Amino acid sequence: MAHSSNSNDIINEAKKTDLPTYTIRQISNLYKLPASTLRYYEDLGLLTDVVHTASGARIYNQSHIDRLGGIMCFKRTGLSIAKIRQFYLYEEHMEDHAHDISQMMIDHEQDILNQIEELQNDLVHIREKVRYYAAVEDAIKKSEPIPEWHQFFANEKNKNENNGCKN
Repeated sequence: MAHSSNSNDIINEAKKTDLPTYTIRQISNLYKLPASTLRYYEDLGLLTDVVHTASGARIYNQSHIDRLGGIMCFKRTGLSIAKIRQFYLYEEHMEDHAHDISQMMIDHEQDILNQIEELQNDLVHIREKVRYYAAVEDAIKKSEPIPEWHQFFANEKNKNENNGCKN
């Protein structure tokens, strides 16, 4: 953990410069994260230079908010905590690791593009389900036979081909 040797001086300095400070509860509410996760990120070194008051309260600032925004983005897009940690370690020594950071981001970008493609394929399937179950609902209302899944899409395909439309 990053404890300041003179927390009061840092807090007082922040107040003098009108830099906003935040409690763990405020940050927790802002990011909808449990306080234990913020402490964990601090223990891992993802959140650095967190000021601790004499009573042990944590004081966060805008740099922590900015860092958490990055962490949350990386997490939402599937980057592991280990890789997030590696990214920030590389960033601390950017001169030696610019290529490593660039390659990590290129790889992650490709992973995200692959995820998007998979999600788009899944969305097509979900949309087919929506259309099918709307047709089932309609058939029930009209007291007609419920269409079979494969029959429904064979009929849909034939209709589209007859209308000059392609799937």
